[in-house]
Amino acid sequence: MTKHKLFLAFFAAFFLAAVPLQPAFAMEGPGLSVEGTGRAKLAPDQASLSLSVVTMGSSAQEVQAENARKMQAVTEAVKALGVEDRFVRTSSISLEPQYDYNNGARKLKGYTANNTIRVEVKELGMVGRIIDSALRAGANRVDSLEFGLQAPQRLEQLALKNAVADARSKAEAIAGALGRQIVGLRQVSESVNGYSRRNYEVSMLAAKSSDEAAAVTPVEPGELELSGSVHIEFVLSE
Repeated sequence: MTKHKLFLAFFAAFFLAAVPLQPAFAMEGPGLSVEGTGRAKLAPDQASLSLSVVTMGSSAQEVQAENARKMQAVTEAVKALGVEDRFVRTSSISLEPQYDYNNGARKLKGYTANNTIRVEVKELGMVGRIIDSALRAGANRVDSLEFGLQAPQRLEQLALKNAVADARSKAEAIAGALGRQIVGLRQVSESVNGYSRRNYEVSMLAAKSSDEAAAVTPVEPGELELSGSVHIEFVLSE
């Protein structure tokens, strides 16, 4: 079943609950087209963060070996908090030479290795602890933190439901002013602005000192918001 048909079925149930069934010929009555808009908010129920280990040195082999050792410790620290293996994945690995430039001449000064893992967190209360444990284990950069929904369609459905209610309210006001009643609907179309995962501003973090280790990094997920709109052509009584 297509998305449009699914929405039409959803709207029909919403509409028929408020409008008595009319004979089929009522669909031939005068039409009234209205636009409805609706917004919806939900608290996120999952997060995704990127944790990196960056190491530098003069030898490529030593830099890469140190980086691998630290990232192994970071990965183990994250999993020790209960994060399942399937929610931890490597997103990027790089080893790049670094140069000094002097009067057009290039001189190798060392290497930089970067290993980044992506962690999906299903319990938002664990985000701060995961960040802290990763930093203590050797991570030296938190590249991103995003909040999202495990079932984003819930937010879309709420926004569309509010948009339908808005359209119906407008239609009833107009119909009442004309001395008519809504007896059916002829056409429905909908549109939603795909919801965006909320990005948390994260600056480069350093591992905490022993005095700070007891405190958990505070993370506030806030709310996710989405807007939707509907175009509905109602049928009015004669």
